[in-house]
Amino acid sequence: MEKKKSAITQTLTQPDASDRLFTREQVAEYLSIGKTLVEKLRRQGRLPSIRLSGKCIRYRKSDCDKLLESSTIYRHVGKESA
Repeated sequence: MEKKKSAITQTLTQPDASDRLFTREQVAEYLSIGKTLVEKLRRQGRLPSIRLSGKCIRYRKSDCDKLLESSTIYRHVGKESA
């Protein structure tokens, strides 16, 4: 029984890395952007957020990763057709 309880406690206290919650400052550092842009992306609905209390807002790492993926521009590099 003790092992099962320990496993549950560990699961609750050590979330999966993709579910980690970031502050606005941590998101800005992670994405290499300014804190103002993080706020702008949140207000535009492009970066989902979690409001824990009045001014306490957090962002999921997985949502930051999705924003990066959706903003990535792929260029085809090859010979130009004449």
